[in-house]
Amino acid sequence: MKAQQLSMAMLAAVLPLATADDYTGWQSSNPEWQLVFSDDFNGTSLDTTKWNNIDYVGWNVADWRKYQSKDAELVTVNGDGTVSLWGKYGNYTSQSDQSGSAPGYACGGIFTDKTFNFQYGYVEVRAKFDCAQGAWPAIWMMPTDGTNWPANGEIDILEHLNYEGIAHQTLHFNNANGNNTSLGTVNAQGGSTAWYTSVDDKLDYHTYGVEWTPDTLSFLMDGRKTLTVSAQDANPNWPFNKEDNPYYLLLDMQLGGNWVGEIGDIGDGVAMTIDYVHVYSTPPSIPEPTTAMLSILAMAGFTFRRVRK
Repeated sequence: MKAQQLSMAMLAAVLPLATADDYTGWQSSNPEWQLVFSDDFNGTSLDTTKWNNIDYVGWNVADWRKYQSKDAELVTVNGDGTVSLWGKYGNYTSQSDQSGSAPGYACGGIFTDKTFNFQYGYVEVRAKFDCAQGAWPAIWMMPTDGTNWPANGEIDILEHLNYEGIAHQTLHFNNANGNNTSLGTVNAQGGSTAWYTSVDDKLDYHTYGVEWTPDTLSFLMDGRKTLTVSAQDANPNWPFNKEDNPYYLLLDMQLGGNWVGEIGDIGDGVAMTIDYVHVYSTPPSIPEPTTAMLSILAMAGFTFRRVRK
C-alpha cells in the first residue's frame, strides 16, 4: 500500500490533475453540446422510462453478472438526488448464481438497453463507490447488437477493483487478426487508467466521462482527458464507427471473479452511488433517431446486456 501511495503521489506531482471540486460539468465549457439524456435521480423510485434493472440473471454466466439480481433492495433511490447499486450477502430471491439455497451474494445494476441508445456524443457520470476485497463497480457501454462480442466493441468508462488506486477506462474490440474470440484492450502506461491522488480522494465523488466521435474515443475524469485513442492508432477492426452500431449504458456493482479475485468481508454491503448521468449530442446535430426514441417512449408511458466472454 505504501508503494502504491508513493507512485500515485509521484504521478500527481507530474500531471496537472483536476479535482472533483474544480470541475463544474461538461456543458459549462461546451455550451454548444445539447443534453439528450439525463437522470439526476430525484425522488424515491427509479425512472423506468429511462432505466431497467439489469435482467441477465441465469446460470453459468460471465463473471460480471454472476451475482446479478433483480431484487429491489439492491437498487435504492435515496431521496437525496442519488441512486445506490449494492453488492450484498443475504437472502435474495433472484440471484444468478444460486442453487436454490440461501443466503448468497447478490448485486444490483441498471441499464438503458430497452429505453435509450445512441451513437456518438459525450457521456458523463458523477459517482463514488465503496472499496472492499471483491468489489467491482462499473460504468460502461455495450452495442445494442451484443451477439458478436467483442467485434462490435465495448466502452468501459469506469471499472474499479478491490482497494486499488486507479480507475480503469478501457476499450474492447477484436485484435488485428479478426478473431472474434480475441480481446483487444487499449493500454497506456500499463493500462488505460486514471489515477486517484489519495485513498480519501478515491472514495469521493468524481465525474467519469467518454467523448465518442466516429474516429476517436477520449476518456476523462473530472474534466481532464486521461486517454485518447483513434481508429488510425488501433487496427482495421475498429468497431466504434460502424454504421448503425448504437450503444446503451450500464451501471452496476459486481462482486468477485477471475479478474477481481475472491470476495472478502463486505459487511452490510458495498455500493456504488451515482449522483447523475448526462449524455450530450455531438454538435451540431442531435444523434440518430434511436436517441430521440427516449422522449417518445417517456411521453407514451412505456417501459420497455455486458457480454464479456
